[in-house]
Amino acid sequence: DFRCSEQRILSSQKFLSKLWNLGRFLSSFDFISEAPHELSASDKWILAELSNLVEECEKGYEDFNFFIPANAIREFTWSLFASHYVEMVKGRVYDINDSVGQKSAIFTLHKCLSTILKLLAPLCPFITEELWTKMYSTQSIHLQCLPQVQKYHLEMRKYTQYIIEFNSQVWNKKKQTISKKTGKPLSLKDSIDITVPIELDAFKKDLCIMHNLRT
Repeated sequence: DFRCSEQRILSSQKFLSKLWNLGRFLSSFDFISEAPHELSASDKWILAELSNLVEECEKGYEDFNFFIPANAIREFTWSLFASHYVEMVKGRVYDINDSVGQKSAIFTLHKCLSTILKLLAPLCPFITEELWTKMYSTQSIHLQCLPQVQKYHLEMRKYTQYIIEFNSQVWNKKKQTISKKTGKPLSLKDSIDITVPIELDAFKKDLCIMHNLRT
């Protein structure tokens, strides 16, 4: 048995709204099924975290402990995929002058969302079916196999905490910085002088575009 509360129901509602909005955003870009020959550091990083998610969910389902996949999917989707990765690659998916980077980002976005939907389908059958049949296949998601664990670039997981901390640092700095033009805190789109740490040098291009950093 699991405890239930109105607060948890509202939290789940917000998560499903976030998932729906992710689907709407990704539906603007054609599905790419084959992985490009070149993937950026940002793409490899989120795919490494996706591999970890699949492994966690597999263990939870095998033990019939549905709290484990439910919690893991929510944490990955909200706290890593939507909050960090999607924001990091928005510049690339719209950059027609960087076809390699654009294709890499679009492939990775769809790889993550399609995997999330498959993992979540046993727990949320209706919204996953709606998104799946609209975006990926006319065949029901409930006829698909659960994703298999694939060891994608697992060494990239070492950057997760660095990415979270750096992005949080920039967002907080903008909130605390008053614009000379408006007299109000900087918006997230405003430019700011912050140096990307050496640990995140491989992610520098995406981070600079994401935060509009002056270099």
